[in-house]
Order: sequence, then C-alpha cells, then structure tokens
Amino acid sequence: MISAVIGKSNTGKSVLAEKLALETGDEKVYYLATMNVMDDAGKERVAKHRKQREGKGFITIEKQKDIAGILGDTGDAKCSTVLLECVANLVSNYIFDDPDFDFSRCDPQKDCDEIASKVADEIKALSGKVHNLIIVTNEYDHDGESYDDATRFYVRTLSRTNELITPFCDEVHDLLKETEGN
Repeated sequence: MISAVIGKSNTGKSVLAEKLALETGDEKVYYLATMNVMDDAGKERVAKHRKQREGKGFITIEKQKDIAGILGDTGDAKCSTVLLECVANLVSNYIFDDPDFDFSRCDPQKDCDEIASKVADEIKALSGKVHNLIIVTNEYDHDGESYDDATRFYVRTLSRTNELITPFCDEVHDLLKETEGN
C-alpha cells in the first residue's frame, strides 16, 4: 500500500502519517527523515518530530538523497513500512544542496522536470521494495509574487513532484481538501 499525505505546513500531516504507518500492522516501521538540518529552526522541528514519535517503535533512518536503497535488499524490507518525511525536504536537498546547481543558468522548466522526475523515481523505486510506504509532502501557494526566483523554482519543482507521485499512490490524503470539505 502506498499512501500520500499532502498539506500545508503545520496541518497535522506528520501525525496522520504516523497513525497510518502504525496501523499497517507491520513488525518494523521505519521513519525516513530527509531534512538537512541547517539552522536552529530545523533543529527545533527535528526535536518536535522526535518527541512526537517517542515510544511508538519507529526505527529512524536519516538520508537526504538517494533514498531508494535505504533498506538494502533484505527480505525484511518486504515486510516493513516506511514513513517518508518528507518530499519537500527531498526536493530542497536536490536543489539547494547541489553546489553545481546555478539558478542564473538553469532552464526552469527542464531542470524542474528533471529534479521532479528524479525524486519521483526514487520514491517509486522505494515503494517497490517495501510492504507499505507512507509519503508526507507539502503544498505551497503558487502565486509566488512574494517569492524570489529560487523559491518559485522550488515551489514549482515540489508541485511537479507531487503531480508525479500521486498517480501511483493507492490513497491520497489531501488535508487542504479534507478541511475544505467539512
């Protein structure tokens, strides 16, 4: 089973994703943390999530890129659940942590599609190796008037990645739509 949990920041995505992961009944439940901690705000976010997971039995793996092979080829992977937290960080890592990426010389559409495809392919490959995959991802406003060029590119790339991953998910929990529907 592949599930996606999509929403804006601080909407309860992580809480729902953790609940879904623990409800799978799999003996091993991995928490794949993709955030590259850069500042105090990042450290606070990581601490908040660790506290939230405390005592629930998650096995934490920290990996910022190249996530498809995190569990290797162990047979144990096919009986496990992985909670991927989160796609927004993964996309950010490919854009902002690449010393060769130059916004002034990029082709916004081509580079956006390349990065989005790479991330979606990694997620799809991981999904084929595990019993259950719970994917957490963000949504941002697309108007972008207040965004600089790099942030607009990031938002566009994340949005494109979300478009590529949701079709292969068995279920999608869009917290924005679920909230509006009430």
